Amino acid sequence: MEDAAREVEQVVRTALVRIRPAAAGLDPDADLAAEAGLDSVEVMDLVMAIEDRLDISIPVETLSQAHTIRGLCSGILGLSRSRTS
Repeated sequence: MEDAAREVEQVVRTALVRIRPAAAGLDPDADLAAEAGLDSVEVMDLVMAIEDRLDISIPVETLSQAHTIRGLCSGILGLSRSRTS
C-alpha cells in the first residue's frame, strides 16, 4: 500500500509542478488554492493530468473535499481502492 501512496503523491506533485513550478517544495498539507496559487482552470488541468496518468476518473466530490496535496492523494487512493474491490 505504501508503494501506491508514493506513486499517487509523485503523480500529483509532478502534475502540480508542471502547472506551478514554484510549488515544487510544498508541504503535503499545503492548501492547493492558497499556497500553490491554483485557480479553478489550473485545478482542472491538474485533475486531468492526474486522471490521464493514473487512468482514473476523479469525481467532483473527491476534488471538492481535497484542499491539500495530502487530501487529494488520500482521495485518489480511496478511489483506487474502491476500484480494485
